[in-house]
Amino acid sequence: MTTMNAESGRAFHATEPVRTSTFNKINRFLAGTARRGQFAAMFGPTGRGKTFLTRAWAAGHEAVYLRARTGTTQVKLRRQISEALFGTEHMTESAIIKYFVEHPGCVLIIDEAVHLIGDYTFSGAKTLDSIRDIYDEVQESGGRFGVVFIFTDYTLKRLRECRLGSFLGQFINRFGNHLQIEQKVSFAYEIVPTVRAYFPEADDDILAWAKTVGDLRELHKLLALSYEEAVKFKEPVTRQSLEELQAQFETGEYPDEMEE
Repeated sequence: MTTMNAESGRAFHATEPVRTSTFNKINRFLAGTARRGQFAAMFGPTGRGKTFLTRAWAAGHEAVYLRARTGTTQVKLRRQISEALFGTEHMTESAIIKYFVEHPGCVLIIDEAVHLIGDYTFSGAKTLDSIRDIYDEVQESGGRFGVVFIFTDYTLKRLRECRLGSFLGQFINRFGNHLQIEQKVSFAYEIVPTVRAYFPEADDDILAWAKTVGDLRELHKLLALSYEEAVKFKEPVTRQSLEELQAQFETGEYPDEMEE
């Protein structure tokens, strides 16, 4: 059985991105979108790190990140962009375009873009098209401006085939770049780097447990909690302790409580 003392781990914060294969894919995708000034989209299931890794990238680059809200209209979206850029929602579309022209290489990232088409109405299609219009105006004014829409639990195929597909044809065809994050989590390139970000000396016993977790977001939480408990109680981290923590996390009860 593998045991690890707190000293064999490190105070890795869940706010730090782990350099996994998905981290590399998202960083290359966003960097390429910025460099080439593309109109682009990212697709993938929930819990795969799209938001977390994108926000981490945006924090270190010339980028504007926002999450589309449920029921967002064209006017509400323009106000969100204005607030993100200027600290006030009252700036005009012309001011927004001028900002992006004057900041070449800037990327506007709109997360939860599915909220823009959530009711599958023509107004939703117009909201998406309003961003395409801003993009076109910046490009025509000599700017180099990237746009990224993040669609959770969508694929490009599903977007084409949704009820708004016929209205979104021109919008979709404008994508100069897109990234599809797959559901399957890579053991070698995602699980192993994640575990070793917290416990560099973790061996096969701990890694085999980590493989059973499956969801990377949950794995991060369990590893962070196990490290905190090891430091607090000065106890070693074992596969058994990780499994007990996992059971508590999933059920709200300790294993011995469930056996009574």
